[in-house]
Amino acid sequence: MTDRLEHPELLIFILGGTLAAGLNFSTALVLHGYFGILPGWAFFFSTLLNQGFHLFYYRIVYVNRETPFKTSDAIQLPLHVLVAVAAAIILSWTMTTFQLGFGASVITVIATLSFFNILLTRMATFGSAKLAMVQYKEVGESFYDDQTDIKKVSRFRAWYHRSRYERLSRFVQEHYRKGQKLVDLGCGNCWWNSTGLPVTGVDINGKMLRWAKRNGRLRDFKVVEDISKTGLKTHGYDLVIMTEVLEHLFDLKGSLAEVDRLLKDKGQFLLTVPYDYFMGPFFVLFNLNCIFQGFVLGSVYHRYRCGHIHHYDKGRLKMVLETNGFTLKQIFVVNGLLLYAIAEKSGKTPSSPTSVPEALPPSFH
Repeated sequence: MTDRLEHPELLIFILGGTLAAGLNFSTALVLHGYFGILPGWAFFFSTLLNQGFHLFYYRIVYVNRETPFKTSDAIQLPLHVLVAVAAAIILSWTMTTFQLGFGASVITVIATLSFFNILLTRMATFGSAKLAMVQYKEVGESFYDDQTDIKKVSRFRAWYHRSRYERLSRFVQEHYRKGQKLVDLGCGNCWWNSTGLPVTGVDINGKMLRWAKRNGRLRDFKVVEDISKTGLKTHGYDLVIMTEVLEHLFDLKGSLAEVDRLLKDKGQFLLTVPYDYFMGPFFVLFNLNCIFQGFVLGSVYHRYRCGHIHHYDKGRLKMVLETNGFTLKQIFVVNGLLLYAIAEKSGKTPSSPTSVPEALPPSFH
């Protein structure tokens, strides 16, 4: 896949925000001062114009290196209207409460909403699988174990990670039969395999794989540069496991084709992904943690949202699997934060996926 040449993301973001804020401010002044439209309605229409500008601007100018799922227009358009309504209400409240003039109130509200827009945009965009991968390769061998240690992380994080590893261990054991061959793609140090199943591990972090082998979590392993090119035996595995990996993958189609190649005809694909729908529990908790870890504690890996560039709910996961030659057999939610799924080969030729541009949340500039 050829890399795109692109402008610096931060400069594009600042330029878009500045242009949109200027458009919003000037339009509101013209509608109210020249045409005599009431302040609330003037600001409603100027903010709605702001939303339309951002749709155009980010689709024409902003080119991200990865392609997360696009929020449908059916969802985005009502959100834009709600933002405009909220802006008008806040403007009216500001003028009444603080006795500010129209122009000063418009500037105050635009500045306030811009702040929240930066937070939302930071949450929903600027994730980079490539840049996060560079950081992940250097992560220490005990990284995942550290996430379960209350001396190193908060009690909630320790509970969350320990519970998901233990649940994953039961999930695999429920489907494993003695004598079967297992491969875990993107396994890290394979924390979940506390019972010592004969797992072959594949990851880009060699330190984690070697540690897992020494501690009995892997039978053998292979360090790769690209998870879509493992070099392992075709149709050699009864179970292929991918736990919280799909959300990171730049080459999603190629990686799922590799799963298809590795699986025996009657094999099973066991996978988990974050239940990451917009403003859902995972979305909020994960992004707050990334902001804290990345910008307060200085973790570069978290600044790039740990490489999360895809966001899954049940429908999206089903669509991705079916598009890439799998039949979804079962899907369920764990802890309200994760999706667990079982899939099998469908025998159908994978569909050609449509390239989907990244969608930004409604902009408040």
